[in-house]
Amino acid sequence: MDSLVLLQNNFYKNGSSILTQTLQQLTKKLNIQTDEIKTIQLGNKLLSLDESYYINLISLLTQVSKDGNKLIIYDSQSLIEIIKLFKKLYEDSDFKEDLEQSIKQSIDVISLENTIKFIPEIILQALNQNIDSINIGRWNGFKCGFIIDRELEGLIKELKILEQLELTTGLKILPFFSESYDYLLSTNEELAYKMASKIYYEMVDSGIDFIMSVNIGNFELFDTHALELKKATHRDDENIPVLFIPQVILALFKDSNKESLLFNKHKITPQML
Repeated sequence: MDSLVLLQNNFYKNGSSILTQTLQQLTKKLNIQTDEIKTIQLGNKLLSLDESYYINLISLLTQVSKDGNKLIIYDSQSLIEIIKLFKKLYEDSDFKEDLEQSIKQSIDVISLENTIKFIPEIILQALNQNIDSINIGRWNGFKCGFIIDRELEGLIKELKILEQLELTTGLKILPFFSESYDYLLSTNEELAYKMASKIYYEMVDSGIDFIMSVNIGNFELFDTHALELKKATHRDDENIPVLFIPQVILALFKDSNKESLLFNKHKITPQML
């Protein structure tokens, strides 16, 4: 079996830490064997203009492939940036040649594509394989909004992620496909809050109990900057907490609690447990 290497996108330290730690807990419970964590900063559109950004990313991917491992991506922004990189390598031969010269080796794009896996797929496969041997509860009666990057809508539907999550967890899941506007935080905070608040309050107004995400940029906006979103829209609603998929799954285990789920690291503390 291939060794699994986790890719940590630490662009936003708090959200990245919560996602990484809870994912590590979940992989242990589901007997998903992971060997190491590779850390890199991905996910901000403004960074992708920098040549060193591509060099760091392709160096990581080629090394994992060379070692015969699989790279497990658990932040959607990272997945999007890697997909964009593959597309650029296919379409721009000069760009590919320049990268090959920089890393001093040839790039086999097809091989690199076969190296990566998106973590929701891995988690759901492991849950289905272990469902008879693990004691988990269900989120019956709860409704969540699943904020998903618009670029990944086709992939999410192809893998039937929503249907499998509902079947496994008992959640009623409302999908919201939208771009993440966290990249605006470094250049125009007012516009970032204005754009993010539109999708945030669309979810809030649908009557959800919490927001589920695989995107640390959205966590940064909807949790860390939740009060700013409220001020930007002059609304006085109760704030809705944001959970990553590993937290949602971990909460089903009988031995989970607020501390193990790292709810204390949220600015908007989840109150479901």
